[in-house]
Amino acid sequence: MPSGATVGAAAGASVAGPSGGGMNPFWAASNWYFEPNSNEIANGSWQLTTSAKPFSIQLDTNGFLKDYRVVVRSSGAVGGTAAPDGPYSLFQSVTFQTPNGSEFFQDMGGYNHLIHQAYGRPWEGNPTQWFDYAQSINPSFTMKLAPEIRYTAGALPNMDSRRQYKVQGYLSPVSGVISGSNSTAPTVTFASGIDTWAQPDAKDLMEVDNESIPPGVALQVYRRHATQTLNGASSNNTIDARSLTGNLDRLLYLIVRDSNGARQDYLSDPITWTIDSRTLDNYTQASLFGSLNDFYGTNVMPRPTGVYLFPRFFNPGTLVGQGWLETSGATKLQWQSTTVSTATNVPGTIDINVEDVVPLEGLPYELTNL
Repeated sequence: MPSGATVGAAAGASVAGPSGGGMNPFWAASNWYFEPNSNEIANGSWQLTTSAKPFSIQLDTNGFLKDYRVVVRSSGAVGGTAAPDGPYSLFQSVTFQTPNGSEFFQDMGGYNHLIHQAYGRPWEGNPTQWFDYAQSINPSFTMKLAPEIRYTAGALPNMDSRRQYKVQGYLSPVSGVISGSNSTAPTVTFASGIDTWAQPDAKDLMEVDNESIPPGVALQVYRRHATQTLNGASSNNTIDARSLTGNLDRLLYLIVRDSNGARQDYLSDPITWTIDSRTLDNYTQASLFGSLNDFYGTNVMPRPTGVYLFPRFFNPGTLVGQGWLETSGATKLQWQSTTVSTATNVPGTIDINVEDVVPLEGLPYELTNL
């Protein structure tokens, strides 16, 4: 379990469950609430340069945190074309931290967070079809860093102004957002805020008590990743995720890149997934991608080149999915595959990503395996 596993629960007001039955459930008594954040990335505006720009902000305190929403707009760019991982590559790295600096979301690029959003929260739709998405030399999009999965599961108590959550990282240099010759870099503006569950009234109009604490705070959500080498053409790869085990995994994915950083479908058949001495699956590429259609349907973002997805959660809306994958610190979790014989610009890299969860005492059964 990560060192900060219980910090989030301690970060707000005292978290105690309801004292008895007959209460209105929290989700019905509360409401979603958005508030612009007092601290803003780059003080709200930044013209990209040839160097990365660090940022570090604290999130305002209010209610129970669903997500941190960053609305990005930009203008003024001249020359070049949008980078393949744009517009999310505007964020070279982002980490979401507890008040004491432990990481809920480990340091990773904005593109990784796009994949987490698109395939870890598919009920929220395809992020590349949202109203403000534009992959251009003047990037426009909304990035969400969401500790909540759904239905309050993973929401964080956020009411103690002495203990504020943090988001920090680096904005990319212009070369991370625009490919080719660029004569004028874009000026990017940021307007971010927090989405929360509001603190409900103590009672409803009929004097029935309202549940004051969402049951989902008894679940904590983490994102972590590790990178290893993609071997040369026709060479075997053992993709080792042992450094990421220890919790319950709900989404795992690989991003395969060549030596130029371009995403590539370079894993050949079979792709064998094992846990300890047991084989979880023995995929061909076609069967893996077909299983994603079985789970996600056709309403999600099309699978990007080089991204290999392994969802392990249940979607109560469609009644499709599997249970969380249980691991311990001693679990040997691996994939085996051979680099395709036609691969060029290799060795490359394989980025191994996981969103995992830690159930705390009192988590209701209906909030498991989501």
